[in-house]
Amino acid sequence: MTTRYGSASLRLCDARDESAALMIIDMQRAIDGWGEPSNPHLEDNLAELLACWRGGSGHIVHVRHFSRSPGSQRRAGQPGAEFKACVTPAQGERVLTKYVDSAFVGTDLEAWLRRHGVGHLVVAGVTTGHAVATTVRHGACLGFSLSVVADACACFPLDNLAGQAWSGEALHQASLALLSGRYAAITSTHEVVQHF
Repeated sequence: MTTRYGSASLRLCDARDESAALMIIDMQRAIDGWGEPSNPHLEDNLAELLACWRGGSGHIVHVRHFSRSPGSQRRAGQPGAEFKACVTPAQGERVLTKYVDSAFVGTDLEAWLRRHGVGHLVVAGVTTGHAVATTVRHGACLGFSLSVVADACACFPLDNLAGQAWSGEALHQASLALLSGRYAAITSTHEVVQHF
């Protein structure tokens, strides 16, 4: 299965594929204080995607970021570090803790994926331009095939260096454009779920 957004050489996988893993990145309670997300349907789409994947035989990896910065809401043990209810890991699903944007840095993720025969990652979560994009680029450099579920990702508003406000949606779309084709196929929740 290919997508109209990505390169023809990049494939999309479904939840029945044992060589695929759904990876949900940084969906923690702290994001509730980051402003209006670019995608108002983020949590519903993630819940749908996760429910579909749980009905198959593919792997599920929940990635969380534990900050080392004093006062951060995402420090270990803080309420903001907990997973959002829509993506609470089920028993047996892999939970991976990272301390930087890439889920591959300082973790055993690459070794775990290769040990389980995973060659394709279906990635969702926040933010599209930070942890999602960094993990996707890193994964592509390691030789994994990747898909990004566009409507199960989001960005938040940000001021540029000139003090001008950039909307979360503009950042989200720019991030997807930079990933598309070269690093990942860009897909949607509907495309993934209908293929199940």
